[in-house]
Amino acid sequence: MDLNSWTPDDNARRFATLIATASAVFTFLALWLGAAWNPLLALLLAAVAAVIVWTVARAALRAYFRR
Repeated sequence: MDLNSWTPDDNARRFATLIATASAVFTFLALWLGAAWNPLLALLLAAVAAVIVWTVARAALRAYFRR
């Protein structure tokens, strides 16, 4: 795989997915173990947070990589 052939949109999507996944895992563990929430409720909120983080991160990274 040639990493130099990735377009700025490819880079933004991949990095946003990495950031959103890490934030979702952190949110899930913080709510489940730290706040003693029901695991299913914590998982649901972590998924919602991941979608929001992915959307914001992708928009910011697309602007950054297009420069």
